[in-house]
Amino acid sequence: MTRLVSLKSDAKPDITPSAAELKKIAIDLLSRRDHSRQELKQKLLLKGGDADVIAEVIDWCTSENYQSDSRYCAMLVRAKVNKGYGPAVVSQAARENGIDRELLTQTLEELEIDWFELALSQYQKKFADKPITDFQDKQKRMGFMQRRGFNSAQIQYALKPE
Repeated sequence: MTRLVSLKSDAKPDITPSAAELKKIAIDLLSRRDHSRQELKQKLLLKGGDADVIAEVIDWCTSENYQSDSRYCAMLVRAKVNKGYGPAVVSQAARENGIDRELLTQTLEELEIDWFELALSQYQKKFADKPITDFQDKQKRMGFMQRRGFNSAQIQYALKPE
């Protein structure tokens, strides 16, 4: 007796997943780490779900407290701050993940981050106690800090610690 073997082992059926299947997928994703509503929606759309069913599933996840944008926002902010990024990078990451500005502002106030001290510690970590040699060196250092997401006041504070 011979068996036919399909060469397409990764082939996905053309059937859209049911609400129960989407719930299972959503819980599986959320059990690994928090996701924003937007991020979860995108991942469920990639699984072939219907937009209306996905909205219901995400609402259910939120009502059961499996998904929370505020919890996700706090996690995102802490992760970026722990990596030494400034407020501009944190804000950009939140926007990309669908976190609204009010929630981000509220989270930043709750976490009470001292951006000036963070800028100073990142500057010292990168440049230690090496004095600025010339204008180009100063521009290079300021560019580094700006790419890390710090504003000009925070950069000036880091360049001239007193």
